[in-house]
Amino acid sequence: MKGEFRSKGPELLVDLSVHVAATLVELSSIDQDKAEQLGREIADRMAAHWGGQNIYFPMGLSVKLSRRDQQIYDEFNGTNHSELARKFGVSLQWIYRIVKTVRQEEIARRQGDMFT
Repeated sequence: MKGEFRSKGPELLVDLSVHVAATLVELSSIDQDKAEQLGREIADRMAAHWGGQNIYFPMGLSVKLSRRDQQIYDEFNGTNHSELARKFGVSLQWIYRIVKTVRQEEIARRQGDMFT
């Protein structure tokens, strides 16, 4: 059955099933055969749900950058712009921009909480 799915399944769905199976084996106590079965089932369900649509998968850079930006903001003490720029491999101007942006987001979030 495994070979049948690989030979008949579209490349994207096969790749999805393989990655799901590998993740299940890596992150849980599921054995390889069960993980492959679940990977195929998930790929089949994705095809049934979104089949025929053009789907764009973002690379997740904004989430990674957001985590980094939050870390920079959390480590910022008001005087360590240069240190943070060196540590995170960005320009001094970029540190100023990140601190300003994250500070504005924090203020907006807190003000929003006041009215909910």
